[in-house]
Amino acid sequence: MDEQIGITVFVGTEELSVSIDDVQEVIEPVPVLSVPVTHCFFTGLISLRGAIIPLVDLHSVLHESPSRFTNKDKKYIICRSGQKSIAIDIDSVGDTFSFTSDQVSAPANDKTVLQQLVSGQIRLADRELPLLSIARVIAYTSELNAKQREQLGYLAVH
Repeated sequence: MDEQIGITVFVGTEELSVSIDDVQEVIEPVPVLSVPVTHCFFTGLISLRGAIIPLVDLHSVLHESPSRFTNKDKKYIICRSGQKSIAIDIDSVGDTFSFTSDQVSAPANDKTVLQQLVSGQIRLADRELPLLSIARVIAYTSELNAKQREQLGYLAVH
């Protein structure tokens, strides 16, 4: 069996999981450079050791309620999918856990934003966790940001 490692993250009332293979690192919040004419979930850009990375507020993307965590728990997870990197603003990081592909089922077939961003549900002994697809998060947020810019009269450069 192909054992994998996941990490839990908290956003509002949601507990999600991310494959550790998609996570480059978890960092404390750093200063953010705001970018005009972007979608509201796009917080701005951060600089991490010379790399400029877009920062997405997962609260805004998921339309989540306020967090039960304090600002001192807040983290940014730096993730990569293919050649693209993204920093995701989350409320807190939980534990790591092991799972196999046998424990992953297809995502629910509904049209919620969360279900569009997950690649499956991981069945653990005590709960099920949505498995966040970083590729889907990047594609979804990029598409919404492009639409926002087009609506405001900014043409996409191809």
